Amino acid sequence: MTGGYDSTNPSTGGLSPAARRTAAFLAAGGLLLAAGWLAQPRFRPAKVEPESQRVLFPELSDAAKAASLEILTYDDELATLKPFKVVQSGGVWVLPSHDNYPADAKDQLAAAATELVDRPVLDVVSTSPGDHETYGVIEPDPEKIKAGMTGVGQMVEIRDASGNRLARLIIGKEDKRPAGGQGGERTLRFVRKAGQDPVYRVELDTAKFTSKFDDWIEKDLLKLSPWDVRTLVIDDSTASFGIDEASGRIMVSQDRKTRIDLAYDDKDAKWSLIKLEGFGKDKKPVEEKLGAEQELASAKLNDLRNALGDLKIIDVARKPSGLSADLKAAEKFTGDREAVASLAERGFFPFQSGEILSSNGETVVGMKDGVEYLLRFGNGTSVAGDAKGETKEASAGGDTTGRYLFVMARLNESLLEKPKLDPLPEVPEGAEKQQGEDKEGDDKKADAEKDGDKPEADGQKEADEAEAKAQAALEERRRVERENRRKEEEYDGKVKAAQKRVRELNNRFADWYYVVSDAEYAKIHLDRAAVIQAKAADAAAKPEPQ
Repeated sequence: MTGGYDSTNPSTGGLSPAARRTAAFLAAGGLLLAAGWLAQPRFRPAKVEPESQRVLFPELSDAAKAASLEILTYDDELATLKPFKVVQSGGVWVLPSHDNYPADAKDQLAAAATELVDRPVLDVVSTSPGDHETYGVIEPDPEKIKAGMTGVGQMVEIRDASGNRLARLIIGKEDKRPAGGQGGERTLRFVRKAGQDPVYRVELDTAKFTSKFDDWIEKDLLKLSPWDVRTLVIDDSTASFGIDEASGRIMVSQDRKTRIDLAYDDKDAKWSLIKLEGFGKDKKPVEEKLGAEQELASAKLNDLRNALGDLKIIDVARKPSGLSADLKAAEKFTGDREAVASLAERGFFPFQSGEILSSNGETVVGMKDGVEYLLRFGNGTSVAGDAKGETKEASAGGDTTGRYLFVMARLNESLLEKPKLDPLPEVPEGAEKQQGEDKEGDDKKADAEKDGDKPEADGQKEADEAEAKAQAALEERRRVERENRRKEEEYDGKVKAAQKRVRELNNRFADWYYVVSDAEYAKIHLDRAAVIQAKAADAAAKPEPQ
């Protein structure tokens, strides 16, 4: 017998035992495929008949009406809800989730609202509440969410200035299949209007609904141009604060290591060392010099300068009230134990003198316009990472390590080039009086020439020449005085402009501790080993390889 047919056994249809086994396997496989197909999440597109269901939110027809946006995200790993909100309050956009920190939200919120304006429904996926988990559109309700729950979506809610709800949407899983008849690659999502059962499929750009802090704030913290940096002072030190149990007083201990003063010449594009101080056991400064084989690490200093122009913050915390307009600690403030504790907790200690000591040193940045930034570095902290893992420096636990930053601005007139005033030319004594007698002299000269009195005329001529010289000297003196006055007024204008900028910056910095990542901290606060390096070996001095 060959092949799969058995002619000796008609009852089997002529199939051999091997062929019968193969057929049985194929039948079983078909049943498994059918079962898998039945179990797979699927939907049958339904025609969207009512006009009200052809777009998600008919009532949201104008993005300009949006006055608040709230986003509620569920973290599957931590089983926690992360709220985010931006609102317009008193004409200013703020982030309530971050102590009402000012938000740069006008365009951002308009873009989010526009994403839902006239948003068409492509398909009705399901009308059964039992499918909400399948499509990831379970409402993130804190009273109903339990640990281990899956299929929880992201809630997005938009309201107008009166608090009326314009849109409330639950965004679920992504559907990577193209919409029927549309073709192409588009971002499709399963969504559900909160409080309703139907699940829809829509095209949606979910990036517009970001809840990342740094997506909603002014990213340029210091508002400075790196090219305008003229001086740097790096104070590498540490300090600790504790409470004496016997007296209840706060004890302060400081360990100073190095203070480095640097200047940058933008014409030569070169850094120079102004002063280098080390600190001995007695904590007194000792001036030092660069060694013959040492030089400044210009590349690191340039990186520091550039990092200042792009300084990013990852979080904020509100300061206690009571600091003066120039962000110094007034005597009344230092007597407020709660306020002092707030600073000390974050690594800053206020003295009655007004000075504030920081736990991890300072960097002072001088600008060519006379504004000087004082960056104080405090204690380390951690910031919750993004639920979707978008925070690049997040640790395994979902947090980012950072450091508190206390920023203030002040005027430093030495950064402004003083006007070079020209010396005033000497003027012969009585020149101004002589100027008033010009008419009388001219009359006498005319009379002398008429009477033929030559000697008197010659004397008058000499007087006229002397008077002309005196007049020229007087005019030159007045010209120099005008030019010097112009230079002084120009300088005074620069001082006033710097004072105005300092006030504006401090008004911005006044209420906030900032948090920068450890990576940013490492860029803008260098120690001695990073600033001073060994000179590169002179290639010409090296012996030629044999």
